[in-house]
Amino acid sequence: MAQGHEAGPDANRRSDEAVLLVAGAVDMALEQAEGALRRVRALLSRSDLGDLAADVRRDLVARGRNSGLQPARVASSEPHMELVARRVREREQERARARQGGAGTPVTEPGQPDR
Repeated sequence: MAQGHEAGPDANRRSDEAVLLVAGAVDMALEQAEGALRRVRALLSRSDLGDLAADVRRDLVARGRNSGLQPARVASSEPHMELVARRVREREQERARARQGGAGTPVTEPGQPDR
């Protein structure tokens, strides 16, 4: 016979504690959301919002420069999905040639393992 849960003072305390934990977490989340809304409302009511946004933009650009990232190198690199599509197209062409009894071994890109 399977043992059931015992109903008693211990079980009631555990269920009460679980309910109180959830209620406390919800209260804390609502309090944080209320504080965030107050800060957003105060920010939007500022008259120098445009100047503030320009300052933030300048700060972020300066941080980007300090990160060591080279924008020209990133902008000139081939987009990832284009690279994947090109590789898939090349593999499909190699398979089609192999089915037709065409060209010999497929050519792999430098640094890529033979498949």
